[in-house]
Amino acid sequence: MYIFRSGVRCSFVVLLALLAGGVAQARAGDSDVLVVGDSLAVGTQPYLPDLLADRTVVSDVQGGITTPQGMKLLRMALRTVVPRTVVFSLGSNDGPDPQRFADRIRRTLALLSPSTCIVWSTIIRPPRKGDYRRLNRVLHTVKKRDPRIVLVDWEHAVTGGAVVLPDGLHADPDGYRYRSEMIADAVHGGCAAAALGPVLPAAGAATAAGH
Repeated sequence: MYIFRSGVRCSFVVLLALLAGGVAQARAGDSDVLVVGDSLAVGTQPYLPDLLADRTVVSDVQGGITTPQGMKLLRMALRTVVPRTVVFSLGSNDGPDPQRFADRIRRTLALLSPSTCIVWSTIIRPPRKGDYRRLNRVLHTVKKRDPRIVLVDWEHAVTGGAVVLPDGLHADPDGYRYRSEMIADAVHGGCAAAALGPVLPAAGAATAAGH
């Protein structure tokens, strides 16, 4: 099952799920994978669902968003889904301050269950958008401390020549397919935290639902 939501717009699939009532809502609530992200996440939508055909995938993606804006999408999504894995494509539109980025990641991860796997792609972007290497160092540091996190090394895929970014940020179709394959491999590989037990709604999700 695949549900796509872009910003405040809902696809026909979502409308059908809402109209169908309990059964469709139960499926959404048992979501395997939740995708939250910016334009790079939008670019993977033609490919990622097919690569994760064995999972239920719900996508809340919107071009140009920052990590705090992605956090808002996450809070909204957690009102209706309890994902086993959350795939983030966030950070490319954030400022270059690593401490601020680290705080944003901390607040985002606090919304999720201790046994939810988290797939986060590293960042690469044009110099005009600010230094990204310190942001990637933050991601690598957080990964060492949090067994939920699996990093997709998008930076290495680009610098190693596997992917071309025509504008320095966005991939071409082949690049988005490659990114999708990397993400799907990470999802299927799982994370160390998955051994902690069944996924339950996080305390942050309950708080978000009350707002």
